[in-house]
Amino acid sequence: MKVSTSQIFERATTQMSKQQAKVADMQTQLATGKQIVRPSDNPEQGALIQRLSTALNRQDVYAGNLETVNNRLNAEESALMSSENIMQRMRELAVQANNGGLSAPLRTIIAVEVSALRNELVAMANSQDLSGNYVFSGAMTQTQPFAENAAGEISYQGDQTRTMVDVSDQRQLLLNRPGNEVFASVLRQSDEGAERVGFFAVIDDFTAALKSDNPAQLQTSLKEISELTESVGLAIADVGSRMNIVESQVDSLADAKLRYQELLSGAEDLDYASAITQLTAEIMSLEAGQSSFAKISQLSLFDYIR
Repeated sequence: MKVSTSQIFERATTQMSKQQAKVADMQTQLATGKQIVRPSDNPEQGALIQRLSTALNRQDVYAGNLETVNNRLNAEESALMSSENIMQRMRELAVQANNGGLSAPLRTIIAVEVSALRNELVAMANSQDLSGNYVFSGAMTQTQPFAENAAGEISYQGDQTRTMVDVSDQRQLLLNRPGNEVFASVLRQSDEGAERVGFFAVIDDFTAALKSDNPAQLQTSLKEISELTESVGLAIADVGSRMNIVESQVDSLADAKLRYQELLSGAEDLDYASAITQLTAEIMSLEAGQSSFAKISQLSLFDYIR
């Protein structure tokens, strides 16, 4: 088989071109600090890097969701803590009003304070979070949850939607609760049967019983006010448990994010010490090849017959 000078030249230049391209790629890797300059360099590793990057970005989304839930829970807790304090005072007044030795004028004075406390409770029930959204209106965050009509009756204007928020690949947390579940009604028994009476209707009936000096109704009001106080306490406990879950999930999310960062770094980041050593070896190989080709290309038949 004959090998012509042109074939030798072509093969040598092709080999050196590949070597130069390899050196250029390695220099680009050192400049970027990445193992892969183009996805086509290693499709399988490129796909792994893409999956890890997507998973890491999801952790940032979950972190934002957790912050939103935490802000909402802080607003809910603040409103409920204040509401519980108000209800504790109202229960004290209900106990005082059931004292048989209390005069009608004194009960009327208590009614004035109860009315003021009731207005404070309405304000707490209409609390807003840092974003200006109503806390207790379900999904209708721009609608005031508790409104008073012309007759002075307060009714719930929100909806029953419970919004769930993703906080991990496997977990969701409750963002809100409908206001009529937090400021819950009571079941009132009477000769005509049982009926549901709204949170603020119970307080209004208590005020009416004080003004009318009705002992039987005052006893009922004491029982119902106690139930309302306990329901607010249970709502606080529910918020507290959800806040504990958020705190725990924040720690878990930080661990997951660190793990993904480590995996992504291992798959994507360049080992500079190893890369520099390899680049030096490739450059030396390229220079040796170029030097050999330069000498070979200058040879002729006369060099062999001297």
